Order: sequence, then structure tokens, then C-alpha cells
Amino acid sequence: MKYDIINEGRYSEAMHHAIDEVLLEKMEKGELRPTIRFWYRENPSVPFGRFQSLEDEVEVGYAEENNIEYVRRITGGGAMFAEPGNVITYSLYLPKEKVPEDVQESYRELDSFAVNALQKAGVEASYQPLNDIEHEEGKLGGAAQLRRQEAVLHHTTMSYDLDTEEMLRVLRIGKEKVSDKAVKSAEKRVSRIRSHTDLSREEVIELLIDEFTSGKNYSSRGLSEDELEEARNLAEEKFSSSEWNRKL
Repeated sequence: MKYDIINEGRYSEAMHHAIDEVLLEKMEKGELRPTIRFWYRENPSVPFGRFQSLEDEVEVGYAEENNIEYVRRITGGGAMFAEPGNVITYSLYLPKEKVPEDVQESYRELDSFAVNALQKAGVEASYQPLNDIEHEEGKLGGAAQLRRQEAVLHHTTMSYDLDTEEMLRVLRIGKEKVSDKAVKSAEKRVSRIRSHTDLSREEVIELLIDEFTSGKNYSSRGLSEDELEEARNLAEEKFSSSEWNRKL
């Protein structure tokens, strides 16, 4: 089986989620090889779970005043804060037959290459059920999935050097304000890759690619113009719309 590696393209948050849906649909139809895609964002953003309420999770006024995008995912899970250059996000598009039926086992298996790569970078990372990658000092990242009849989307976001104070300003985490106590509490929950390695974000991504492709037949490619055009339309009509983002 041959894999495709997509490691290019800087897009809005809405566009990234549209690309996820387009490529998942292609996998469902048997029109896509198993693929890993790394995300590069244009702006800070909050991707939140498909079954979450926007107003419950995001300080919408603050986000809009500070050019922080918010987009409802097609996967479940919780809201997270993402900054260009300070997080690492990847998506996997796979045939369902190649993914363990047991959900917990699938999270462990599909993120195992990332855990191994981080360990090679000197980061003492481990998988923690159900869907987290952790260091003993806190959570490094989390994953979410969507399963179709013939295809699976699995995407993971990890903190490379996340601004914890800004995260607290934009996410509605309980009633806490941005105080020294709240920041210290958040820092206990969230750990940064950068705190445990001297490698740059780009070097960590190269390690992730090396680990993922080890022993595999693969090639690198960019998104086709047809894929991009379909995603642009979907980003505008769905993922940028109030109907989608405020539906709960």
C-alpha cells in the first residue's frame, strides 16, 4: 500500500476543515490513497467539537476582536486553541479496514508514530486513553476521529509552544480569569513540546514524517486544484457559516 504525504499549504481554519471533509469523502469513494496531511494556519483559531455549543466554549467577542477564527469540526471532542507556528496539527485519511475497530486501540495505534517521534526528539511522551498524548508535566496534544462506512478521519493537534494566557482568554474554561493562579493551573494541564526539546517546530515535523513513513512506500504531493476548489466552496458555504458554527 502506498501513502501520500501532504506537507504544504497555509489556509484559514475553515479551509482546513473543508479539506478534511473533501479528502475523507474521496477516501470513502476509493479515490484517495492513505494520506497524512500537516496543517499550516493563517491565523490563531479555536476548532471546537461537533457536538459543542460555540457560546459555551469560546469567548466569541474576544475572538472576533482579536482575529481569532472559530470553526466547528466534523469530529467530536473538545475545544482547543491553536496558533500558527505554535501548534502541530496533522490529519490521517485511511481506509476503515486499516483502522482497528476498537476506538481506544485505534487512537493508540494511529498516534503511535507521533509518540515515537517525540521520544526521539527527547520528549518523554506517552499515549493516554482515550485520545491524548501526554508528558508527565501535562497534556501535549489530543486527537479526534470521524468514521464513515469505508473511511476514517483521524486528526491530532499538539502544543509546540502554545501561549497559555491567550488560551485562557479565548476559551471559556470554567469561571477562571487570566490570573497567575489560573495560568499556573492551565500550565499544569497543558505541556509544550518546546519545553522538552531544542528542536524547532519544523524539525519536529520532519521527525514526525520520518517516523510515519518508516518502512512505507510513499510519495509527497500537494493538493490538486480540484481538491482545493471543492474545499474553497465548502469552506465558504459550510465552515464559515453561522448556520454551521452556531447550530448548537
